[in-house]
Amino acid sequence: MGEKMIRLNNYLYGLFQKSGLALLIIIIGVLFAVLTKGMFISGQNISNILVSSSLTGIVGIGMTFVLITGGIDLSVSGNVVMTSLIMATWMSIGIPWLLAIAMAICVSTMVGLINGISIGRFGMVAFVVTLAVSNITRGYGKLFSGGQTVYGLPEIHEIFGLGKLFGIIPAPIIMVGIVAIVASFVLNYTNYGRKLYAVGGNQKAAWMAGIKTTKIIVSAYVISGLLCGFGAVLITSKLMSASSTIASNLELDAIAACVIGGTSLSGGSGRISGTVLGAIAIAMIANGLNLTGVSPFAQEIAKGVIIFVVVAIDAYQKRKKVKNS
Repeated sequence: MGEKMIRLNNYLYGLFQKSGLALLIIIIGVLFAVLTKGMFISGQNISNILVSSSLTGIVGIGMTFVLITGGIDLSVSGNVVMTSLIMATWMSIGIPWLLAIAMAICVSTMVGLINGISIGRFGMVAFVVTLAVSNITRGYGKLFSGGQTVYGLPEIHEIFGLGKLFGIIPAPIIMVGIVAIVASFVLNYTNYGRKLYAVGGNQKAAWMAGIKTTKIIVSAYVISGLLCGFGAVLITSKLMSASSTIASNLELDAIAACVIGGTSLSGGSGRISGTVLGAIAIAMIANGLNLTGVSPFAQEIAKGVIIFVVVAIDAYQKRKKVKNS
């Protein structure tokens, strides 16, 4: 009976989070629709918003797995940059297209494995480890490409970022949708998903219950690294090039998407649907501010304020739970 009540409370809390986020998206849409005289809600602009949210959405899904364990992955930006540069360089020198993609994704996944082993096996601090790995990967990407923007990718590579299903649905939207469906299934309907939430909720209790907490933590970072590889495929396909300036501040956008979507920074809770909606909300704000002619510097301030407010709300909810327990 008690377990059923806990599940019901979690369901209702998740429904409240998603409803509140959906309301926020509606408010943003109405506000910018008025300010832009309807341009914001045109079919083409809505498509642009969904496409622009795709990279944050994919990387944010991987970040969700990490945050649920109570960790954090600040290496995603550097990982995407390095993987993009390596992949594009391999393609430009004639390595077969699919082979270059497969090898590059293996590289990004290996970065996640290094993070996971360092944090889960050796107990190193996630913030410090992933920040250091971000610098290492970004630097190695620049070294590998000679600090140059890499062009000369095969035309077929456009399919992920510029292709459209039936000439209507952009490929990035399909890509995010597939990743989100698979990730949601894993979290909600598998034994692994239940263990992931258990580790994030109380790692010691999970270990005492027989869960191999180290493997769960390592796997979360591996998934994050894997999805960084997918993100690198997507961004290089959209730009048909790679440079060290792509994916700027991606880690902040990914974390913001997760937290706005209801994932707790203290671990133990999070939903993929919320992360995807959070990524869309961030893209809507950026798009709306662009259309209204707001300075890019002011946009950075707005994004920072949003992250600050959401983290403050998360901290308040955490304190409230502690008082009630």
